[in-house]
Amino acid sequence: MKLLVIGIDGGTKEIIEGMPMPFTQSLFKDSISKNLDEDLISRGWAEALTGEHAASNKAFYLMPCADGSYDFSASYSKSDMVSASTNKTIWKRLNDSNVSVGIVNVPTTGPADDVNGFIIAGGGGGVKATGGVPDGMVYPPKYKGVLEKNNYVFDVRLPGGETTVSGFLKKIGQAERVQKDTFVELSKIENPQFGFHCFRITTEVQYLARYEIDRCIKKISECKERGVNFEPSTELEKNLVNHYKGLDESIKSIFKELNPENYLFIGDHSTALFEHEGNLDVWLSDNGYLNKLSRQEVFIQRAWRFLNFKVLTILGKKLKPKATLVRRPITRFSRRKSQAFGTFYDSGNFAGIFINDKDRFGGPVKSHQSSNELVRKICKDFNADSTAVRFGLEAKPYRALHDGAPYQHLMPDIKIHKPDSIYFSSRRWKFVTENPNLKPLEENLQGIRYPHAGSKGSDPLFVYSKGLEPLIIDGDPNDLRLAYRLISRFFGQAV
Repeated sequence: MKLLVIGIDGGTKEIIEGMPMPFTQSLFKDSISKNLDEDLISRGWAEALTGEHAASNKAFYLMPCADGSYDFSASYSKSDMVSASTNKTIWKRLNDSNVSVGIVNVPTTGPADDVNGFIIAGGGGGVKATGGVPDGMVYPPKYKGVLEKNNYVFDVRLPGGETTVSGFLKKIGQAERVQKDTFVELSKIENPQFGFHCFRITTEVQYLARYEIDRCIKKISECKERGVNFEPSTELEKNLVNHYKGLDESIKSIFKELNPENYLFIGDHSTALFEHEGNLDVWLSDNGYLNKLSRQEVFIQRAWRFLNFKVLTILGKKLKPKATLVRRPITRFSRRKSQAFGTFYDSGNFAGIFINDKDRFGGPVKSHQSSNELVRKICKDFNADSTAVRFGLEAKPYRALHDGAPYQHLMPDIKIHKPDSIYFSSRRWKFVTENPNLKPLEENLQGIRYPHAGSKGSDPLFVYSKGLEPLIIDGDPNDLRLAYRLISRFFGQAV
């Protein structure tokens, strides 16, 4: 294999170097590491697969439908990516240059395209974690039998049908081993020049147990300093350590079996310790930019919406179809009186503020000039706030930075620059509060959801063999669009 890409969803260099992963650590010592900076509004895998930011390929974690409602879409698929992007997907680009590919479990690759080589599409996009091999997820289709023989599982999402953390970790480890074995098996059959295998499910471990992972890393480091071996003190620590040992063995197996000439390790983001939770709607409300509805007003609003629905149904009028995975603001605010509202349900860990404009939401801010003036005023007031200063928060215009981009209208107007350790949603009615989950993890998984002790971080794993270093040039973007450029240039294509 000429070039192997190992993807680790949520790949975090600090974790790989701190947990017992001797083979991967030895590779990293003889490699080059680059510090990237993801803005966490744009999906990292889509950037790597197309070389484009969400402003150009529509790969937002959460975006307004911009249809005069407050509906937001959290869905994104390969068909969305292909139709929105100007660039060809990396596998299409390579195939057009007679480079064969072997791709397994990379998000946003399904349904699988006809390729020179093979593709097993990544989980997500409506694919259930269990229940067999869906049609269209494997190319060539003849390899569907290989997946069925191996008991291949596409994805495991928290809680994965398990009631305990240890059971969840064991299920993830088994699924990732089967995915790895299948990648190796098909690569030996097809002998692709380019390989891309993704360990996606490991990120679920880090969202859940980042606090425990950090404790393990600290204990392992202390044991090394004393010259003794680390011995897990609990069943949970044992299973966490075994997970990363298993990940290391899987990576070692791929390198041993396929012997790549060059390699690249990437993550779509890192995983940060989730220390505080924030709510921008609280700040906007306290400073007169958002008018929160009373309980009585919320009741009236819901009743009015229900009556409208009933009337339309009686009249036989068809309702406008909604996007898959529709989300609406958690905070109930006055549409007429609120000038702005904050991001919410944001799985990307991006903190931003939307101006409640007429064009996108039917709100009271009617002109472009009024919107720009409001952005400047909010940023000025926010940056003078003592709590914002204390937690290292800074508001800056964001949407205006992408002037002319095809999907600029789907962006928040303001970005809150912040530590990754502060996750903003609208779940708790406090501007900034401590995450109550920063404590030893119980075995019981009941009621646990994303994010728990970890959330997405902005510094994704990016480590590559020394032979790739000359391919990086001045002016390259310092985010995951760089992966697309490196891969293309390695196979002789200008980009």
